[in-house]
Amino acid sequence: MTAASAQALAGVVAESASMREIVALVLRLADTRSPVLLEGESGTGKDLVAHWLHYAGARREGPFIKVHCPSIPGELLESELFGHEKGAFTDARATKAGKIEMAAAGTLYFDQIQDLTLPLQAKLLRVIEERRFERVGGTRTLEVDVRFVASANVELAVAVRSGRLREDLFHRLNVMPLKLEPLRARREDILPLALQFLARERERGATAASGLTTEAAELLRGYHWPGNARELRSLIERLATFVSSGEIEPRALPQQVLEQPSVLWAGRERRPRLEDVEIAYIRFVLEATAGSQTRAAAVLGISRKALWEKRRRYGIG
Repeated sequence: MTAASAQALAGVVAESASMREIVALVLRLADTRSPVLLEGESGTGKDLVAHWLHYAGARREGPFIKVHCPSIPGELLESELFGHEKGAFTDARATKAGKIEMAAAGTLYFDQIQDLTLPLQAKLLRVIEERRFERVGGTRTLEVDVRFVASANVELAVAVRSGRLREDLFHRLNVMPLKLEPLRARREDILPLALQFLARERERGATAASGLTTEAAELLRGYHWPGNARELRSLIERLATFVSSGEIEPRALPQQVLEQPSVLWAGRERRPRLEDVEIAYIRFVLEATAGSQTRAAAVLGISRKALWEKRRRYGIG
């Protein structure tokens, strides 16, 4: 790994096997010109990987240009991508370079490529294959050296079958596919990411919280994170607002994290009985609610009397 590659990947959390594989692939692909396709759920870090690909390779001195396809109106997108000549349309008062031209000697990253209109997909395919294009309203063919990276938060093979994405463009982009696993499938990365996000909050003066208690850490590791790393980062920012010092305890965590039972049998040698799970869950909830019978009963969805009876039956103090 070169010094530049090491700097580009500094701070990358890759405790899980799948993220270590992504980092290894980034290092192998960083200096190639072949298109790279990033697929994964929203919030899994596709934008970050696109940046790693650019800054870990020889194109790091060139521009990194991002096109967020859903945010640009379809009627403006062609001009945004290809640029236009003066007088090409009513408001074209001067010649303008498009994002393809602006990305010369660098990387052009298409976020949510499936939202690019079909006519523009055809034009983009030509650019990828021939490295040539014309500005809107122009006749002069321009040549450009650009590395193309695209991402999608849907399965693009399905988008092809539904007619949303051209099959030929899919195959041209799919030269180097990278699949990012959801956070729930790489639980080894959850706590390092949480601590990294918390450190950033300390750096900007939002909190002096030093970390997480063991119980709070286990609850974070057990949660299924439907919003992936983006949801985790938002949660840490929220906690930094309310926990000014010390360690973050379970009672500071939101209800959806407190209520999930997936960590209750982590590390057990045998599959737990239903009774084991119920006992463990009640104990977790009581600890998370600082022993409050009322709050614990509310989390469990039972009455205070029912909770008292379960504690007596199971011998839970």
